[in-house]
Amino acid sequence: MKKQSYLKGAFILVLANALVKVIGALFKIPLANIIQEEGMAIFNTAYNLYACMFVIATAGLPVAVSKMVSSSLAKKNYTEVNKIFKAAVSLLSLIGIAGTLILFLGAKAFVGLADSPSSYLSVLSISPAIFFVALLSAFRGYFQGFSDMVPTALSEVTEALGKLVIGLALAYMLMPTGVVNASAGAVLGVTAGTFFALLIMVVTYIIRKKNNGLSGGVITESRSTKTIFTDLVKIAIPITIGAAVMSLTNVIDVVMIRRRLQTILVTQDMATTLTEFYGLSQAEVIIGQLMRVKPSEILYGAYSGYAIPMFNLPPTIIMSLSMSVVPFISAAFAVKNIGEVKKLSESTIRITVLFSVPCAVGLSVLSQPILAAVYNNARAASMLGILGYAVIFVSLVSVTTAMLQGAGYVMIPVRNMAIGAAVKILTNYILIAIPTMNIGGAPISTNLCYLTIAILNMLSVKKIMKPNLSFSGLILRPIIASGAMGVGAFFTYQGVAKLLNTQMMNLSLSFLPQTAPFTPVLSSERMKIIIALAASILVAVIIYAIMTFVLRLIKRDDVLMLPKGEALTKLLDRFHLLS
Repeated sequence: MKKQSYLKGAFILVLANALVKVIGALFKIPLANIIQEEGMAIFNTAYNLYACMFVIATAGLPVAVSKMVSSSLAKKNYTEVNKIFKAAVSLLSLIGIAGTLILFLGAKAFVGLADSPSSYLSVLSISPAIFFVALLSAFRGYFQGFSDMVPTALSEVTEALGKLVIGLALAYMLMPTGVVNASAGAVLGVTAGTFFALLIMVVTYIIRKKNNGLSGGVITESRSTKTIFTDLVKIAIPITIGAAVMSLTNVIDVVMIRRRLQTILVTQDMATTLTEFYGLSQAEVIIGQLMRVKPSEILYGAYSGYAIPMFNLPPTIIMSLSMSVVPFISAAFAVKNIGEVKKLSESTIRITVLFSVPCAVGLSVLSQPILAAVYNNARAASMLGILGYAVIFVSLVSVTTAMLQGAGYVMIPVRNMAIGAAVKILTNYILIAIPTMNIGGAPISTNLCYLTIAILNMLSVKKIMKPNLSFSGLILRPIIASGAMGVGAFFTYQGVAKLLNTQMMNLSLSFLPQTAPFTPVLSSERMKIIIALAASILVAVIIYAIMTFVLRLIKRDDVLMLPKGEALTKLLDRFHLLS
Protein backbone atom coordinates (compact mmCIF):
# COMPACT_ATOMS: atom_id res chain seq x y z
CA MET A 1 0.00 0.00 0.00
CA LYS A 2 1.52 3.30 -1.10
CA LYS A 3 1.33 6.11 1.42
CA GLN A 4 0.31 8.65 -1.19
CA SER A 5 -2.56 6.62 -2.62
CA TYR A 6 -4.95 7.47 0.25
CA LEU A 7 -4.74 11.24 -0.12
CA LYS A 8 -4.43 10.91 -3.89
CA GLY A 9 -7.83 9.18 -3.97
CA ALA A 10 -9.25 11.79 -1.63
CA PHE A 11 -7.78 14.56 -3.79
CA ILE A 12 -9.46 13.13 -6.91
CA LEU A 13 -12.82 13.08 -5.11
CA VAL A 14 -12.26 16.59 -3.71
CA LEU A 15 -11.72 17.91 -7.25
CA ALA A 16 -14.77 16.00 -8.50
CA ASN A 17 -16.91 17.24 -5.60
CA ALA A 18 -15.72 20.81 -6.16
CA LEU A 19 -16.77 20.51 -9.81
CA VAL A 20 -20.05 18.89 -8.79
CA LYS A 21 -20.71 21.77 -6.40
CA VAL A 22 -20.01 24.33 -9.13
CA ILE A 23 -22.44 22.48 -11.40
CA GLY A 24 -24.89 22.20 -8.50
CA ALA A 25 -24.68 25.95 -7.96
CA LEU A 26 -25.37 26.50 -11.65
CA PHE A 27 -28.47 24.34 -11.11
CA LYS A 28 -29.73 25.50 -7.72
CA ILE A 29 -29.15 29.24 -8.06
CA PRO A 30 -31.16 29.78 -11.26
CA LEU A 31 -33.69 27.19 -10.03
CA ALA A 32 -34.29 29.19 -6.84
CA ASN A 33 -34.71 32.33 -8.92
CA ILE A 34 -37.17 30.55 -11.25
CA ILE A 35 -39.41 28.78 -8.72
CA GLN A 36 -38.75 30.98 -5.62
CA GLU A 37 -39.29 29.90 -1.98
CA GLU A 38 -42.59 28.13 -2.64
CA GLY A 39 -41.13 26.03 -5.45
CA MET A 40 -37.98 25.26 -3.46
CA ALA A 41 -40.17 24.00 -0.60
CA ILE A 42 -41.93 21.61 -3.05
CA PHE A 43 -38.61 20.55 -4.62
CA ASN A 44 -36.91 19.94 -1.24
CA THR A 45 -39.90 18.05 0.16
CA ALA A 46 -39.74 15.56 -2.73
CA TYR A 47 -35.95 15.44 -2.66
CA ASN A 48 -35.76 14.80 1.08
CA LEU A 49 -38.30 11.97 0.81
CA TYR A 50 -36.20 10.48 -2.00
CA ALA A 51 -33.00 10.97 -0.01
CA CYS A 52 -34.49 9.13 2.96
CA MET A 53 -35.61 6.21 0.79
CA PHE A 54 -32.27 6.24 -1.03
CA VAL A 55 -30.32 6.06 2.22
CA ILE A 56 -32.44 3.20 3.54
CA ALA A 57 -31.98 1.33 0.24
CA THR A 58 -28.29 1.92 -0.43
CA ALA A 59 -26.36 3.57 2.43
CA GLY A 60 -24.76 0.49 3.93
CA LEU A 61 -24.05 -1.78 0.99
CA PRO A 62 -21.51 0.37 -0.93
CA VAL A 63 -19.46 0.73 2.26
CA ALA A 64 -19.80 -3.03 2.86
CA VAL A 65 -18.71 -3.78 -0.71
CA SER A 66 -15.75 -1.41 -0.45
CA LYS A 67 -14.70 -2.91 2.90
CA MET A 68 -15.01 -6.55 1.75
CA VAL A 69 -13.30 -5.95 -1.62
CA SER A 70 -10.35 -4.13 -0.02
CA SER A 71 -9.95 -6.87 2.61
CA SER A 72 -9.99 -9.62 -0.05
CA LEU A 73 -7.51 -7.68 -2.19
CA ALA A 74 -5.18 -7.29 0.81
CA LYS A 75 -5.22 -11.10 1.13
CA LYS A 76 -4.89 -11.50 -2.70
CA ASN A 77 -8.09 -13.53 -2.83
CA TYR A 78 -9.11 -12.33 -6.29
CA THR A 79 -11.78 -14.97 -6.91
CA GLU A 80 -13.69 -13.67 -3.93
CA VAL A 81 -13.47 -10.07 -5.18
CA ASN A 82 -15.48 -10.97 -8.31
CA LYS A 83 -18.01 -12.92 -6.25
CA ILE A 84 -18.53 -9.93 -3.93
CA PHE A 85 -19.25 -7.65 -6.87
CA LYS A 86 -21.78 -10.00 -8.47
CA ALA A 87 -23.55 -10.48 -5.14
CA ALA A 88 -23.69 -6.70 -4.61
CA VAL A 89 -25.19 -6.03 -8.06
CA SER A 90 -27.89 -8.66 -7.52
CA LEU A 91 -28.78 -7.47 -4.04
CA LEU A 92 -28.81 -3.76 -4.85
CA SER A 93 -30.91 -4.30 -7.99
CA LEU A 94 -33.63 -5.95 -5.91
CA ILE A 95 -33.43 -3.26 -3.24
CA GLY A 96 -33.55 -0.51 -5.87
CA ILE A 97 -36.69 -1.94 -7.48
CA ALA A 98 -38.37 -2.25 -4.09
CA GLY A 99 -37.43 1.32 -3.12
CA THR A 100 -38.75 2.75 -6.38
CA LEU A 101 -42.07 0.93 -6.00
CA ILE A 102 -42.49 2.01 -2.38
CA LEU A 103 -41.90 5.69 -3.19
CA PHE A 104 -44.04 5.63 -6.36
CA LEU A 105 -47.00 3.76 -4.87
CA GLY A 106 -46.78 5.53 -1.51
CA ALA A 107 -46.38 9.05 -2.93
CA LYS A 108 -49.83 10.22 -1.79
CA ALA A 109 -49.29 8.96 1.73
CA PHE A 110 -45.84 10.56 1.95
CA VAL A 111 -46.96 14.02 0.78
CA GLY A 112 -49.97 13.80 3.08
CA LEU A 113 -47.68 13.12 6.02
CA ALA A 114 -45.50 16.07 5.03
CA ASP A 115 -48.61 18.27 4.67
CA SER A 116 -47.44 19.19 1.16
CA PRO A 117 -49.94 17.89 -1.43
CA SER A 118 -48.34 20.04 -4.13
CA SER A 119 -45.24 17.81 -3.92
CA TYR A 120 -47.09 14.72 -5.24
CA LEU A 121 -45.99 15.06 -8.87
CA SER A 122 -42.41 15.75 -7.82
CA VAL A 123 -42.31 12.58 -5.68
CA LEU A 124 -43.55 10.51 -8.63
CA SER A 125 -40.90 12.08 -10.88
CA ILE A 126 -38.01 11.23 -8.58
CA SER A 127 -39.01 7.66 -7.63
CA PRO A 128 -37.16 5.88 -10.54
CA ALA A 129 -33.91 7.49 -9.38
CA ILE A 130 -33.78 5.06 -6.44
CA PHE A 131 -33.31 2.06 -8.76
CA PHE A 132 -30.64 3.80 -10.84
CA VAL A 133 -28.66 5.05 -7.87
CA ALA A 134 -28.92 1.71 -6.03
CA LEU A 135 -27.29 -0.11 -8.92
CA LEU A 136 -24.82 2.74 -9.33
CA SER A 137 -23.73 2.38 -5.70
CA ALA A 138 -22.71 -1.27 -6.28
CA PHE A 139 -20.22 -0.15 -8.93
CA ARG A 140 -18.97 2.72 -6.77
CA GLY A 141 -18.36 0.42 -3.79
CA TYR A 142 -16.50 -2.05 -6.04
CA PHE A 143 -14.11 0.56 -7.47
CA GLN A 144 -13.60 2.21 -4.08
CA GLY A 145 -12.54 -1.18 -2.71
CA PHE A 146 -9.65 -0.98 -5.20
CA SER A 147 -8.94 2.54 -3.87
CA ASP A 148 -9.77 3.70 -7.40
CA MET A 149 -11.80 6.89 -7.00
CA VAL A 150 -11.76 7.97 -10.66
CA PRO A 151 -14.95 6.06 -11.72
CA THR A 152 -16.83 7.42 -8.70
CA ALA A 153 -15.64 10.95 -9.51
CA LEU A 154 -16.63 10.57 -13.16
CA SER A 155 -20.11 9.29 -12.30
CA GLU A 156 -20.69 12.11 -9.79
CA VAL A 157 -19.85 14.76 -12.38
CA THR A 158 -22.07 13.05 -14.96
CA GLU A 159 -24.95 12.90 -12.47
CA ALA A 160 -24.61 16.61 -11.70
CA LEU A 161 -24.48 17.56 -15.39
CA GLY A 162 -27.60 15.54 -16.15
CA LYS A 163 -29.45 17.26 -13.32
CA LEU A 164 -28.28 20.68 -14.48
CA VAL A 165 -29.11 20.39 -18.17
CA ILE A 166 -32.38 18.47 -17.98
CA GLY A 167 -33.70 19.70 -14.62
CA LEU A 168 -33.10 23.38 -15.27
CA ALA A 169 -34.45 23.22 -18.83
CA LEU A 170 -37.65 21.49 -17.70
CA ALA A 171 -38.17 23.90 -14.78
CA TYR A 172 -37.79 26.89 -17.10
CA MET A 173 -40.09 25.48 -19.78
CA LEU A 174 -42.78 24.32 -17.32
CA MET A 175 -42.86 27.43 -15.09
CA PRO A 176 -45.54 29.14 -17.24
CA THR A 177 -47.83 26.16 -16.43
CA GLY A 178 -47.35 26.64 -12.66
CA VAL A 179 -44.80 26.19 -9.87
CA VAL A 180 -45.96 22.60 -9.17
CA ASN A 181 -45.09 21.46 -12.70
CA ALA A 182 -41.85 23.44 -12.75
CA SER A 183 -40.71 21.83 -9.46
CA ALA A 184 -41.54 18.37 -10.83
CA GLY A 185 -39.51 19.13 -13.94
CA ALA A 186 -36.52 20.13 -11.83
CA VAL A 187 -36.85 16.90 -9.82
CA LEU A 188 -37.03 14.88 -13.04
CA GLY A 189 -33.56 16.21 -13.82
CA VAL A 190 -32.29 14.41 -10.70
CA THR A 191 -33.68 11.14 -12.03
CA ALA A 192 -32.09 11.73 -15.45
CA GLY A 193 -28.73 12.49 -13.82
CA THR A 194 -28.68 9.19 -11.91
CA PHE A 195 -29.53 7.27 -15.11
CA PHE A 196 -26.65 8.81 -17.08
CA ALA A 197 -24.24 8.28 -14.16
CA LEU A 198 -25.16 4.59 -14.08
CA LEU A 199 -24.63 4.35 -17.82
CA ILE A 200 -21.14 5.87 -17.50
CA MET A 201 -20.24 3.49 -14.65
CA VAL A 202 -21.36 0.37 -16.57
CA VAL A 203 -19.26 1.41 -19.59
CA THR A 204 -16.24 2.08 -17.34
CA TYR A 205 -16.60 -1.33 -15.70
CA ILE A 206 -16.77 -3.12 -19.08
CA ILE A 207 -13.66 -1.31 -20.32
CA ARG A 208 -11.63 -1.89 -17.14
CA LYS A 209 -12.73 -5.47 -16.58
CA LYS A 210 -10.26 -6.69 -19.21
CA ASN A 211 -7.31 -5.08 -17.41
CA ASN A 212 -8.19 -5.24 -13.71
CA GLY A 213 -5.27 -7.51 -12.84
CA LEU A 214 -7.38 -10.04 -10.94
CA SER A 215 -5.46 -13.11 -11.96
CA GLY A 216 -3.08 -15.27 -10.00
CA GLY A 217 -2.82 -14.12 -6.42
CA VAL A 218 -2.63 -16.27 -3.33
CA ILE A 219 -4.56 -19.54 -3.66
CA THR A 220 -7.07 -19.34 -0.85
CA GLU A 221 -10.50 -20.80 -0.44
CA SER A 222 -13.19 -18.34 -1.44
CA ARG A 223 -16.37 -17.87 0.54
CA SER A 224 -19.55 -19.17 -1.01
CA THR A 225 -21.99 -16.73 -2.64
CA LYS A 226 -24.45 -17.37 0.18
CA THR A 227 -21.82 -16.51 2.81
CA ILE A 228 -20.87 -13.36 0.91
CA PHE A 229 -24.53 -12.28 0.81
CA THR A 230 -24.76 -12.86 4.56
CA ASP A 231 -21.54 -10.97 5.30
CA LEU A 232 -22.59 -8.05 3.10
CA VAL A 233 -25.90 -7.78 4.92
CA LYS A 234 -24.26 -8.10 8.36
CA ILE A 235 -21.99 -5.15 7.60
CA ALA A 236 -24.58 -3.14 5.68
CA ILE A 237 -27.54 -3.31 8.07
CA PRO A 238 -25.94 -1.42 11.01
CA ILE A 239 -24.48 1.19 8.61
CA THR A 240 -27.86 1.56 6.93
CA ILE A 241 -29.64 1.93 10.25
CA GLY A 242 -27.22 4.66 11.30
CA ALA A 243 -27.55 6.53 8.02
CA ALA A 244 -31.32 6.04 7.99
CA VAL A 245 -31.59 7.52 11.46
CA MET A 246 -30.05 10.79 10.26
CA SER A 247 -31.94 10.74 6.97
CA LEU A 248 -35.19 10.18 8.84
CA THR A 249 -34.46 13.21 10.99
CA ASN A 250 -34.27 15.25 7.77
CA VAL A 251 -37.70 13.95 6.80
CA ILE A 252 -38.88 14.75 10.32
CA ASP A 253 -37.55 18.27 9.66
CA VAL A 254 -39.75 18.42 6.56
CA VAL A 255 -42.80 17.50 8.63
CA MET A 256 -41.95 19.08 11.97
CA ILE A 257 -40.70 22.52 10.93
CA ARG A 258 -43.89 23.49 9.14
CA ARG A 259 -46.19 21.88 11.69
CA ARG A 260 -44.42 23.47 14.66
CA LEU A 261 -44.38 26.87 12.93
CA GLN A 262 -48.15 26.53 12.55
CA THR A 263 -48.52 26.31 16.35
CA ILE A 264 -47.19 29.88 16.77
CA LEU A 265 -49.60 32.74 17.41
CA VAL A 266 -48.73 35.57 15.02
CA THR A 267 -47.54 38.68 16.90
CA GLN A 268 -47.23 42.21 15.57
CA ASP A 269 -43.47 41.77 15.02
CA MET A 270 -43.98 38.48 13.23
CA ALA A 271 -46.69 39.96 11.03
CA THR A 272 -44.33 42.79 10.06
CA THR A 273 -41.59 40.28 9.25
CA LEU A 274 -43.81 38.06 7.14
CA THR A 275 -45.41 40.91 5.20
CA GLU A 276 -42.57 43.42 4.81
CA PHE A 277 -39.51 41.16 4.91
CA TYR A 278 -40.91 38.06 3.15
CA GLY A 279 -43.51 39.84 1.03
CA LEU A 280 -46.65 37.93 2.05
CA SER A 281 -50.06 39.57 1.82
CA GLN A 282 -51.84 40.71 4.98
CA ALA A 283 -54.67 38.26 4.25
CA GLU A 284 -52.19 35.38 4.78
CA VAL A 285 -50.89 36.80 8.08
CA ILE A 286 -53.44 37.65 10.77
CA ILE A 287 -52.26 38.92 14.15
CA GLY A 288 -53.50 36.82 17.08
CA GLN A 289 -54.17 33.74 14.92
CA LEU A 290 -52.02 30.68 14.33
CA MET A 291 -49.52 30.89 11.50
CA ARG A 292 -51.02 29.55 8.27
CA VAL A 293 -49.58 27.01 5.80
CA LYS A 294 -48.27 29.55 3.27
CA PRO A 295 -46.09 31.53 5.75
CA SER A 296 -44.70 28.30 7.23
CA GLU A 297 -43.94 27.10 3.68
CA ILE A 298 -42.10 30.35 2.90
CA LEU A 299 -39.97 30.15 6.07
CA TYR A 300 -39.16 26.49 5.42
CA GLY A 301 -38.36 27.30 1.78
CA ALA A 302 -35.90 30.03 2.83
CA TYR A 303 -34.17 27.61 5.22
CA SER A 304 -34.10 24.54 2.97
CA GLY A 305 -33.68 26.35 -0.35
CA TYR A 306 -31.01 28.92 0.54
CA ALA A 307 -29.27 28.20 3.88
CA ILE A 308 -29.04 24.41 3.58
CA PRO A 309 -27.42 24.27 0.08
CA MET A 310 -24.64 26.67 1.14
CA PHE A 311 -24.14 24.79 4.41
CA ASN A 312 -23.87 21.46 2.54
CA LEU A 313 -20.90 22.53 0.38
CA PRO A 314 -17.96 21.91 2.79
CA PRO A 315 -19.23 18.61 4.33
CA THR A 316 -19.78 17.16 0.86
CA ILE A 317 -16.12 17.74 0.03
CA ILE A 318 -15.11 16.20 3.36
CA MET A 319 -17.03 13.08 2.25
CA SER A 320 -14.09 12.52 -0.13
CA LEU A 321 -11.90 11.74 2.87
CA SER A 322 -14.60 9.44 4.27
CA MET A 323 -14.92 7.39 1.07
CA SER A 324 -11.15 7.17 0.67
CA VAL A 325 -10.31 6.14 4.22
CA VAL A 326 -12.66 3.12 4.49
CA PRO A 327 -10.75 0.71 2.16
CA PHE A 328 -7.38 1.69 3.63
CA ILE A 329 -8.43 1.19 7.24
CA SER A 330 -10.20 -2.06 6.31
CA ALA A 331 -7.09 -3.37 4.53
CA ALA A 332 -4.85 -2.33 7.44
CA PHE A 333 -7.12 -4.10 9.95
CA ALA A 334 -7.26 -7.18 7.68
CA VAL A 335 -3.48 -7.61 7.91
CA LYS A 336 -3.35 -6.34 11.54
CA ASN A 337 -1.25 -3.25 10.69
CA ILE A 338 -2.27 -1.24 13.76
CA GLY A 339 0.45 1.38 13.22
CA GLU A 340 -1.02 2.24 9.82
CA VAL A 341 -4.51 2.47 11.33
CA LYS A 342 -3.26 4.91 13.98
CA LYS A 343 -1.45 7.07 11.41
CA LEU A 344 -4.43 7.17 9.04
CA SER A 345 -6.84 8.11 11.83
CA GLU A 346 -4.58 10.92 13.05
CA SER A 347 -4.14 12.44 9.58
CA THR A 348 -7.82 12.12 8.65
CA ILE A 349 -9.11 13.86 11.78
CA ARG A 350 -6.43 16.55 11.63
CA ILE A 351 -7.11 17.37 7.96
CA THR A 352 -10.87 17.39 8.62
CA VAL A 353 -10.50 19.97 11.39
CA LEU A 354 -8.06 22.11 9.37
CA PHE A 355 -10.59 22.25 6.52
CA SER A 356 -13.91 22.43 8.35
CA VAL A 357 -13.22 25.08 11.02
CA PRO A 358 -12.31 27.93 8.62
CA CYS A 359 -15.19 26.94 6.34
CA ALA A 360 -17.60 27.17 9.27
CA VAL A 361 -16.29 30.56 10.40
CA GLY A 362 -16.31 31.90 6.82
CA LEU A 363 -19.89 30.76 6.16
CA SER A 364 -21.11 32.27 9.39
CA VAL A 365 -19.30 35.62 9.24
CA LEU A 366 -19.96 36.19 5.51
CA SER A 367 -23.45 34.68 5.39
CA GLN A 368 -25.12 37.92 4.23
CA PRO A 369 -22.86 38.72 1.25
CA ILE A 370 -22.55 35.03 0.28
CA LEU A 371 -26.32 34.67 -0.09
CA ALA A 372 -26.57 38.07 -1.77
CA ALA A 373 -23.84 37.18 -4.27
CA VAL A 374 -25.12 33.67 -5.00
CA TYR A 375 -28.91 34.08 -4.89
CA ASN A 376 -29.51 37.84 -4.66
CA ASN A 377 -31.64 36.76 -1.70
CA ALA A 378 -30.16 37.14 1.79
CA ARG A 379 -33.33 36.51 3.80
CA ALA A 380 -31.79 33.29 5.18
CA ALA A 381 -28.61 35.03 6.43
CA SER A 382 -29.36 34.55 10.14
CA MET A 383 -30.19 30.88 9.52
CA LEU A 384 -26.89 30.33 7.67
CA GLY A 385 -25.02 32.35 10.31
CA ILE A 386 -25.95 29.73 12.91
CA LEU A 387 -25.96 26.71 10.62
CA GLY A 388 -22.45 27.44 9.37
CA TYR A 389 -20.84 26.21 12.60
CA ALA A 390 -22.46 22.80 12.19
CA VAL A 391 -20.03 22.25 9.28
CA ILE A 392 -17.37 21.32 11.86
CA PHE A 393 -19.53 18.73 13.59
CA VAL A 394 -21.02 17.23 10.41
CA SER A 395 -17.53 16.86 8.90
CA LEU A 396 -16.19 15.13 12.00
CA VAL A 397 -19.23 12.84 12.11
CA SER A 398 -18.68 11.91 8.46
CA VAL A 399 -15.02 10.89 8.78
CA THR A 400 -15.22 9.27 12.23
CA THR A 401 -18.23 7.21 11.16
CA ALA A 402 -16.31 6.02 8.08
CA MET A 403 -13.26 5.18 10.24
CA LEU A 404 -15.30 3.14 12.72
CA GLN A 405 -17.08 1.32 9.88
CA GLY A 406 -13.79 0.56 8.15
CA ALA A 407 -12.44 -0.86 11.40
CA GLY A 408 -15.46 -3.15 11.72
CA TYR A 409 -17.20 -1.30 14.58
CA VAL A 410 -20.37 -0.65 12.61
CA MET A 411 -22.81 -0.53 15.53
CA ILE A 412 -21.09 2.29 17.42
CA PRO A 413 -22.05 5.02 14.90
CA VAL A 414 -25.62 3.65 14.87
CA ARG A 415 -25.95 4.14 18.61
CA ASN A 416 -24.40 7.60 18.47
CA MET A 417 -26.59 8.73 15.56
CA ALA A 418 -29.72 7.53 17.31
CA ILE A 419 -28.78 9.66 20.34
CA GLY A 420 -28.10 12.65 18.06
CA ALA A 421 -31.41 12.17 16.25
CA ALA A 422 -33.26 12.20 19.58
CA VAL A 423 -31.52 15.47 20.49
CA LYS A 424 -32.50 16.98 17.14
CA ILE A 425 -36.16 15.98 17.37
CA LEU A 426 -36.49 17.20 20.96
CA THR A 427 -34.78 20.56 20.36
CA ASN A 428 -36.70 21.08 17.08
CA TYR A 429 -39.98 20.49 18.89
CA ILE A 430 -39.17 22.94 21.68
CA LEU A 431 -37.29 25.71 19.86
CA ILE A 432 -39.30 26.16 16.64
CA ALA A 433 -42.54 26.74 18.57
CA ILE A 434 -40.99 29.70 20.45
CA PRO A 435 -42.34 32.81 18.61
CA THR A 436 -39.11 34.83 18.82
CA MET A 437 -37.07 31.81 17.69
CA ASN A 438 -39.41 30.29 15.03
CA ILE A 439 -37.35 29.03 12.03
CA GLY A 440 -34.12 29.80 13.92
CA GLY A 441 -34.76 26.72 16.04
CA ALA A 442 -33.95 24.48 13.04
CA PRO A 443 -30.26 25.43 12.60
CA ILE A 444 -29.71 25.44 16.38
CA SER A 445 -31.10 21.90 16.66
CA THR A 446 -28.86 20.79 13.78
CA ASN A 447 -25.78 22.08 15.62
CA LEU A 448 -26.77 20.33 18.86
CA CYS A 449 -27.54 17.09 17.03
CA TYR A 450 -24.22 16.79 15.20
CA LEU A 451 -22.18 18.12 18.14
CA THR A 452 -23.57 15.23 20.22
CA ILE A 453 -22.72 12.62 17.58
CA ALA A 454 -19.26 14.08 16.92
CA ILE A 455 -18.30 13.96 20.61
CA LEU A 456 -19.50 10.37 21.01
CA ASN A 457 -17.77 9.24 17.78
CA MET A 458 -14.49 10.92 18.74
CA LEU A 459 -14.50 9.20 22.12
CA SER A 460 -14.95 5.84 20.36
CA VAL A 461 -12.18 6.52 17.83
CA LYS A 462 -9.85 7.59 20.62
CA LYS A 463 -10.52 4.34 22.48
CA ILE A 464 -10.27 1.97 19.49
CA MET A 465 -7.58 3.50 17.24
CA LYS A 466 -5.68 5.47 19.87
CA PRO A 467 -4.70 8.45 17.66
CA ASN A 468 -2.28 10.91 19.21
CA LEU A 469 -4.41 14.08 19.23
CA SER A 470 -3.81 17.02 21.55
CA PHE A 471 -6.35 19.64 22.65
CA SER A 472 -4.03 22.42 21.50
CA GLY A 473 -3.37 20.96 18.05
CA LEU A 474 -6.87 19.70 17.35
CA ILE A 475 -9.05 22.45 18.86
CA LEU A 476 -7.30 25.51 20.31
CA ARG A 477 -4.86 26.45 17.52
CA PRO A 478 -7.31 25.85 14.62
CA ILE A 479 -9.86 28.06 16.44
CA ILE A 480 -7.25 30.83 16.89
CA ALA A 481 -6.24 30.61 13.22
CA SER A 482 -9.86 30.59 12.01
CA GLY A 483 -10.82 33.39 14.42
CA ALA A 484 -8.05 35.62 13.02
CA MET A 485 -9.21 34.71 9.53
CA GLY A 486 -12.83 35.59 10.37
CA VAL A 487 -11.89 38.99 11.81
CA GLY A 488 -9.77 39.74 8.74
CA ALA A 489 -12.56 38.69 6.37
CA PHE A 490 -15.15 40.84 8.19
CA PHE A 491 -13.12 44.04 8.23
CA THR A 492 -11.93 43.52 4.65
CA TYR A 493 -15.52 43.20 3.44
CA GLN A 494 -16.67 46.23 5.41
CA GLY A 495 -13.75 48.31 4.14
CA VAL A 496 -14.19 47.38 0.48
CA ALA A 497 -17.99 47.76 0.71
CA LYS A 498 -17.58 51.25 2.18
CA LEU A 499 -15.07 52.14 -0.52
CA LEU A 500 -17.48 50.93 -3.24
CA ASN A 501 -20.42 52.65 -1.50
CA THR A 502 -22.45 49.44 -1.27
CA GLN A 503 -24.34 47.71 1.55
CA MET A 504 -22.25 46.67 4.53
CA MET A 505 -22.73 43.62 6.70
CA ASN A 506 -24.79 43.43 9.88
CA LEU A 507 -23.66 40.57 12.12
CA SER A 508 -26.70 40.67 14.39
CA LEU A 509 -28.90 37.58 14.30
CA SER A 510 -32.64 38.16 13.96
CA PHE A 511 -35.41 35.77 13.02
CA LEU A 512 -37.98 38.57 13.22
CA PRO A 513 -36.31 41.23 11.05
CA GLN A 514 -38.40 44.40 10.75
CA THR A 515 -36.51 46.30 8.08
CA ALA A 516 -36.38 45.74 4.33
CA PRO A 517 -34.18 42.78 3.35
CA PHE A 518 -30.52 43.14 2.33
CA THR A 519 -31.59 41.93 -1.11
CA PRO A 520 -32.66 41.88 -3.90
CA VAL A 521 -30.43 44.57 -5.39
CA LEU A 522 -29.71 45.84 -8.89
CA SER A 523 -27.07 43.97 -10.90
CA SER A 524 -24.59 46.87 -10.56
CA GLU A 525 -25.01 46.84 -6.77
CA ARG A 526 -24.74 43.03 -6.69
CA MET A 527 -21.44 43.23 -8.58
CA LYS A 528 -20.06 45.53 -5.88
CA ILE A 529 -21.10 42.98 -3.23
CA ILE A 530 -19.36 40.22 -5.21
CA ILE A 531 -16.16 42.29 -5.48
CA ALA A 532 -16.17 43.01 -1.72
CA LEU A 533 -16.87 39.34 -0.98
CA ALA A 534 -14.07 38.15 -3.29
CA ALA A 535 -11.62 40.53 -1.59
CA SER A 536 -12.63 39.33 1.88
CA ILE A 537 -12.29 35.67 0.85
CA LEU A 538 -8.83 36.32 -0.64
CA VAL A 539 -7.66 38.03 2.55
CA ALA A 540 -9.20 35.20 4.63
CA VAL A 541 -7.30 32.54 2.65
CA ILE A 542 -4.00 34.43 3.04
CA ILE A 543 -4.49 34.98 6.77
CA TYR A 544 -5.45 31.35 7.39
CA ALA A 545 -2.49 30.05 5.34
CA ILE A 546 -0.09 32.24 7.33
CA MET A 547 -1.66 31.28 10.66
CA THR A 548 -1.53 27.59 9.71
CA PHE A 549 2.25 27.73 9.40
CA VAL A 550 2.81 30.18 12.28
CA LEU A 551 0.86 27.92 14.65
CA ARG A 552 2.43 24.73 13.19
CA LEU A 553 -0.91 23.12 12.33
CA ILE A 554 0.47 21.00 9.48
CA LYS A 555 2.35 17.81 10.36
CA ARG A 556 5.21 16.30 8.38
CA ASP A 557 3.32 13.01 7.92
CA ASP A 558 0.39 14.86 6.32
CA VAL A 559 2.64 16.49 3.73
CA LEU A 560 4.47 13.22 3.00
CA MET A 561 1.14 11.58 2.08
CA LEU A 562 0.52 14.19 -0.61
CA PRO A 563 1.68 13.74 -4.22
CA LYS A 564 5.32 14.99 -4.41
CA GLY A 565 5.22 15.01 -0.63
CA GLU A 566 8.95 14.53 -0.08
CA ALA A 567 9.84 17.54 -2.22
CA LEU A 568 7.22 19.67 -0.46
CA THR A 569 8.54 18.55 2.94
CA LYS A 570 12.10 19.60 2.07
CA LEU A 571 10.89 23.00 0.87
CA LEU A 572 8.79 23.65 3.99
CA ASP A 573 11.57 22.40 6.30
CA ARG A 574 13.88 25.10 4.95
CA PHE A 575 11.61 27.69 6.52
CA HIS A 576 10.90 25.58 9.66
CA LEU A 577 7.16 25.50 8.87
CA LEU A 578 6.40 21.87 9.78
CA SER A 579 5.88 20.36 13.23
